[in-house]
Amino acid sequence: MLIKKRSEPLSLLGLQSLINRLPNNHPKYTMIEEDLRKRKAGFGGELNFDKHINEFRPTYPFGLLHDICLLYNGIFFQMDSVLILPDKIIVFEIKNLGGKITVKANPTQFIQEIKGERKIIQSPITELDRKMIFMDRWLKERGIDIKIKGMIGLAYTNELFIEEETNTEILFTHEIPIRM
Repeated sequence: MLIKKRSEPLSLLGLQSLINRLPNNHPKYTMIEEDLRKRKAGFGGELNFDKHINEFRPTYPFGLLHDICLLYNGIFFQMDSVLILPDKIIVFEIKNLGGKITVKANPTQFIQEIKGERKIIQSPITELDRKMIFMDRWLKERGIDIKIKGMIGLAYTNELFIEEETNTEILFTHEIPIRM
């Protein structure tokens, strides 16, 4: 059962308003425009995930929450989606990455290649691990001890090379309902 729907992030709405008001020749216009483009793409990827996870219809009870932000020990942590099952909780980290993606495990790296240009991006695996640690601590603080699993969903099918296996499942969002 869907408990919390995803809404458009306020940061996205704010950036859109700002870019509409800024003159094109403003020194920060290009930087703000790029930030807006990335945030739009990220939100679009999350909406793509929502469309596919809606196909998950188990015969047992479950709860699905999108865009959850919690506070643990003075630190806020945000999770794209959380699926609560009878025996575990699955935390989803959704990424909308274009081009060819190469995943290396030791050290954890995501390398994105677009039109021959390669860049190392922040590892969604590390990001997800951090959120799972905070979620586990947040739950334990409330007397809840349940297994927590993480899954990375890539919003659109692109070229993906996993050079070394990781402990984290990396799937395209259309595969997630079938895998579960």
